[in-house]
Amino acid sequence: MKKWVNRTIGRQIMSAFYIILTVLLLTSAGVYVYTKNQVKETRQELSMLNKHRTNATNLYESWQSLQYEVRGFVLLGDETMLEEIKNKKQSIDDQTTWFEENAKFKEEKQYASDARKLYSAYDERVLPSLINYVKAKKAGEVDEPFLQMATLGKVTKAPNLDPDRKFNINTKSAADMSSSIVDMETVFTKYRNSLNDKEIAAQNELGKQVNSAQILGLINLAVVLLIIALFVRPFVAKITRQLRQLNRESSRLAKGEDASPIEVVNKNDEIGELTATFNQMATSISHQKSQLVASNDELQSQQEELVAQQEELQTQQEELEEALDVTLRNETHLRYRNELTETLASRETLTAYPAIIEKLISITDAEFGAIVFLDEDEYTDIVSYGMSVDQEHLLLTSSLSLLERAKLHKKAVRSTKQVTSDHPLPYPYSMYETVVPVMDPSTNMMIASIYLVRYRDQFNEDQTAEIWSFSRQLALSLLRMRVFDEIEREREKTSKLLHSIREAVMYIEDGRIFANRPLLALFHHPAHDRFNDEGLLTLDVKIEELAVQVDQHEAFLEYMNQVCSHEVPTESLSLSLNKEERFVTLYAEGIHYGGRFRGTMLVLRDVTVETEVDRMKSEFVSTVSHELRTPLASIFGYTELMLVKELAPDRQQRYLETIHAETNRLTGLVNDFLDVQRMESSQQQYHFEELDVAAMIREIAEFQVGSSQHHTVLLETEDTAVKMIQADEQKMRQLFSNLINNAIKYSPDGGEVMIGIESAGDLLRIRIQDQGIGIPQHALTELFSKFYRVDNSDSRKIGGTGLGLAICQEIVRAHEGMIHVDSAEGSGSTFTVELPIIQADASKLAPTLEMTDFE
Repeated sequence: MKKWVNRTIGRQIMSAFYIILTVLLLTSAGVYVYTKNQVKETRQELSMLNKHRTNATNLYESWQSLQYEVRGFVLLGDETMLEEIKNKKQSIDDQTTWFEENAKFKEEKQYASDARKLYSAYDERVLPSLINYVKAKKAGEVDEPFLQMATLGKVTKAPNLDPDRKFNINTKSAADMSSSIVDMETVFTKYRNSLNDKEIAAQNELGKQVNSAQILGLINLAVVLLIIALFVRPFVAKITRQLRQLNRESSRLAKGEDASPIEVVNKNDEIGELTATFNQMATSISHQKSQLVASNDELQSQQEELVAQQEELQTQQEELEEALDVTLRNETHLRYRNELTETLASRETLTAYPAIIEKLISITDAEFGAIVFLDEDEYTDIVSYGMSVDQEHLLLTSSLSLLERAKLHKKAVRSTKQVTSDHPLPYPYSMYETVVPVMDPSTNMMIASIYLVRYRDQFNEDQTAEIWSFSRQLALSLLRMRVFDEIEREREKTSKLLHSIREAVMYIEDGRIFANRPLLALFHHPAHDRFNDEGLLTLDVKIEELAVQVDQHEAFLEYMNQVCSHEVPTESLSLSLNKEERFVTLYAEGIHYGGRFRGTMLVLRDVTVETEVDRMKSEFVSTVSHELRTPLASIFGYTELMLVKELAPDRQQRYLETIHAETNRLTGLVNDFLDVQRMESSQQQYHFEELDVAAMIREIAEFQVGSSQHHTVLLETEDTAVKMIQADEQKMRQLFSNLINNAIKYSPDGGEVMIGIESAGDLLRIRIQDQGIGIPQHALTELFSKFYRVDNSDSRKIGGTGLGLAICQEIVRAHEGMIHVDSAEGSGSTFTVELPIIQADASKLAPTLEMTDFE
């Protein structure tokens, strides 16, 4: 077993650990069991003492309660209290019996004996005497307010008692009975004190046991430390000593010194094996060291030969690096040339030319340069690299610059300049310039120049020829850019034209639909709000979806099917959209280019205005013919009667008055037509003068009310509102005559016409309100349009040309005023006119209301 443990350090350490752990566990377990048993016994004893104290207290309290019940019974004589006394006496008897059975020590046994003697004396002598006393009192044999012990002795004969008894209760002596009760309290107190002493002794014993357990624990710990000091420490010191020696000899060996052999203490464990291995390694290193010293001289000579070879290789490497540098420069130049060629072949705007001039400078080893663009021998732009703004300006404006020479001779030119100032170097240096023109091969005109500068040396012929090659490529790029710009301008012009025309355009090619902005607006397409002007927009809708908005659905689809079949219709098609919201005329044209048919262009011309004008003209002709025919028929009829018949003078007078009235009516119609024509041609003339509007309206109202027996005209004015305006009196009379006449005419059932005049800041506001047929809401927006008439049966019955309100609006606008209407069908209308007034001092005018009633 010992040999097996000594084979490894781990086994030795674990063996020592297991021994210490076993001793510690055994001693700890013994201390724990001993302490636990002692504490358990002490706790049981304390629990028993506590229980006995509780029972003793309960017994004492039961005696006290019995005394109170007895006193109450003697005082009151209640039989129920006697039953309660018997119950309590039984409880005291049971508790006393428990103490007799469970008494453990001397004092407790004495306590149980004294309790039993007291119970017997009380039960045998005191209670019977008291019961007899209560009975005698109830029978009337005793008549006294309080109990007298002498009386108690009379009602109960005292037995013969032992004079040496402990509780000497004499029924004839109250003092003896009280002293006996006090003796019992003393017994209770002594017993409780003995219990307290026992409890204190048990607690002290428990403290001693805990102290003993702590002492045993310390002893246990001391034993463990002793084992560690006697066995573990020498073992650790031995291992540490061996490891320290190994470390010391290893350090000497690492420094190149000879290491001393180390004694192997235990060759079976790891340290012994490590020591043996180290001794072998030290011997081997010592042997190899002697061999290395012997071969060092040979290596020294070989090193000298290697140094010579290394110098030769260094020379060859420098030559190779120089060749590689030349190759890399050539590769870089070739890559730049390729990139420059690709850039020139693909770029179509001036934004690419900074990269071109930068690559050209890198290829030619120039310091800085520029590409200067020309148009009709004028410099238009410059793209430079490495040049300041001042240098660019000097290059473009100097008449002595190389650009002028190149433009004159149309060939490459070079120059050498010595720079002596305004440069960062402390000595003068030369600047070599070259300019290569970029020619248009078709016109032999110079369209650009390549300007390059460097400081090292002059551009040679090969480099100039290479720049010429780049200039030809640059010329092709510039020409292509010009063509591209021209195409873009033409495309933009076409796009602007397509979107600026008012006709909606739709182009169909290979099943795709393209549209301009007016077509999107015509069909309420959602793309109209986000539309730009870059060409026609491709519609992502089908023909059937557009046909939904066309009122002539089937005709439109048939026309479009013919178009999609490449059969271009020759006739146009008239359509209406969205329930006659718009009217359009559709026609188609085939588009051919490249020698074949490409698609179909459809134009939808919006003829809504023309249609509406035609309709209004038709209505106007019908209305005018009716309005003119009526007065002309009257004039013709009455004049014919006067010519063919002899009439009485009064009848002739009546006919002449009718003819005059119809002539005035006809004159008014003609004047309306002339006024409209003059207003449209801006030939209407106005004569402005100061005018009292209130007085004029009052005259017009008096005249108009005379023509109707069913209407009442009320005029409301405020003194502060009666002010002068600058106006044409004739036009003002025409304006308010039309409005008041309309109010009467469109109130066929009669009623009141209210005219109100009031001031509103710098304006004079005139309101004309009737109680007539009113105006529908949909007609309010068109009410002041020429020839417009509300289309309902009531309006048709009344008649009119539809020019009166249009003339009123033109008159108000000519006077820099406003006119508007508020109306509801069946509830009358209110026309409001606002005209600028002439300001006057009205501070002394009181705002009084004046109302005039015209019957």
